Amino acid sequence: MTDDKCALEVEWAGGTHVFSLGHPWVQRVLTYRGLPSGVTPAGCFVQFGDASYKSEDVERIIELALIGGGMSENDAIALMEAHVYGKPLATNAMLASGILKALILGAHQSDNEEIR
Repeated sequence: MTDDKCALEVEWAGGTHVFSLGHPWVQRVLTYRGLPSGVTPAGCFVQFGDASYKSEDVERIIELALIGGGMSENDAIALMEAHVYGKPLATNAMLASGILKALILGAHQSDNEEIR
């Protein structure tokens, strides 16, 4: 695990993966391109609370967080194709919400339990 205060280590997709939106590269991507729906990460987190999030935001959050956690872009895309794209939304939405929560509030061991 890194010293990244936003990094979550989660059992997902058959393995343990690190997710982080706090990585400097990811922060630049979010600043320049944002999320597909055009909302900020904090705004998207609010949308998770009222179940008005969009599937493309769920996908982008997970993809960027995998890369921010240290995974290569190619490996992240392969995992996305196997476990996110075209799959039921609820489980992946819970993961994306937890990733945003870690970005906003910081990752804590107790937070990791909520999204497993």
